[in-house]
Amino acid sequence: MYQSQTSVFMNIVRPFLLFISILLFGWLLMSNLNLINVAKTLNEAEIGSEVEKVNAFTNMDRLKEFTIEKINYLELIRERLSENAMVRIVVISVLVVIQIMLYMTKGNFSGSKS
Repeated sequence: MYQSQTSVFMNIVRPFLLFISILLFGWLLMSNLNLINVAKTLNEAEIGSEVEKVNAFTNMDRLKEFTIEKINYLELIRERLSENAMVRIVVISVLVVIQIMLYMTKGNFSGSKS
């Protein structure tokens, strides 16, 4: 009786865990796609524009303000990337736990009885 209840429970839980696992893997894939530099030419043009701005400064105080703004912007980006990395670590940890649970159950989806 106990074996039967466990089997029914695992036949319900395993597909659910696999579905959650697939969703999380998909989310990881999609969240990393935006990190790929697909517009390299556009980014190089933006960098060139920023260099031209720096070269155009004649007032040292204005150059300092511009540099401080850029440093603050880089710090903000670093904090956001760090937060995103923490979320990804949590998702990967959940995926590892799900995969371990799926491996430990070793059931099949056919529901065939032995």
